Amino acid sequence: MAESKSVWSPRKNGLSVSGLNLWLVDRTAFELQYLRRLEVVEPWNKNLGYGLLMQAGIEGFIKTGTVAGAYQLQNREFEKQIVQYSEIDEIAYWTRIAGHQLTTFIDYYSEDLKKYGVTKSELHHEAEVKLASGRTIKLHGYIDGEGDGIIMENKCRGEWDDQAIVDNIDLDLQFNTYCLLQRAATGELPQYVWYQHIRRPCGFGYKGPRKKAKESDDDYIKRLGEAINTDREYHFYRYLARPDKERFGRFCKECLFPILESFLDWYEYMTASDRTKLVNKYHWMQPYGLYDPFLKGTPERFREYRLTGTTRGLRPRR
Repeated sequence: MAESKSVWSPRKNGLSVSGLNLWLVDRTAFELQYLRRLEVVEPWNKNLGYGLLMQAGIEGFIKTGTVAGAYQLQNREFEKQIVQYSEIDEIAYWTRIAGHQLTTFIDYYSEDLKKYGVTKSELHHEAEVKLASGRTIKLHGYIDGEGDGIIMENKCRGEWDDQAIVDNIDLDLQFNTYCLLQRAATGELPQYVWYQHIRRPCGFGYKGPRKKAKESDDDYIKRLGEAINTDREYHFYRYLARPDKERFGRFCKECLFPILESFLDWYEYMTASDRTKLVNKYHWMQPYGLYDPFLKGTPERFREYRLTGTTRGLRPRR
């Protein structure tokens, strides 16, 4: 295997959750982004940009324990985005909304952050995983928050299903991988995972206030900020999950480790000195028009077997 040909290596650089997620969804995109070091020239993305603004503010508050520190990091993220993109007015507009939502988040959760001793944020973690094949792979990631026996993960989304979050947590890729990273750092699974969801305003199906035809940006942002503060349960959802050794072990054995073996098979094929002599069983373009309930987080067939291994409720196919 000619690993030196590639700029990126899963053994030296490590594979992140977002990278593994990309590979599972679109191997061509992973090849171009990681192995060829290419990216798409595209405009500012409101969904991604807003999430980064919110996470920067939360990180600032966790690290400093002050509102001023939260706004400082959020403003730093704003400056970073306007340097990279030309949509300065739009980024500034959404930064102001993010500032209001950050204020409410701090007021809503500051006492609980103190209670759980969450004072660390965006620390880099690595874990060396030895697989059944004898090969090793490095996993790595940045955990949004860490405290006394607890880790925190923040998601900024336009919508979510509370019950689906609870039902799917045992097979959630990020939840379990971050538990693995924390175990590598401390020797133990975290006692709790604070799985935080923050609703991004004004998306499809948003039930909060919409901007009126003749309403100024200032008036609307003020009205929206008041609505976020008033209806906190709609705009924020927290699930405190308790990792379980047996369920975590099953995830690794039945899900994560086989995926990592397949990933290394793919990587070795992609970095081979002469792929023309090999049969391509590993690299394909993802076709369009697929329905994937796993990406949508919706119930799928054989759900109980996937989660627990039980065949209860199944019968011989007719």
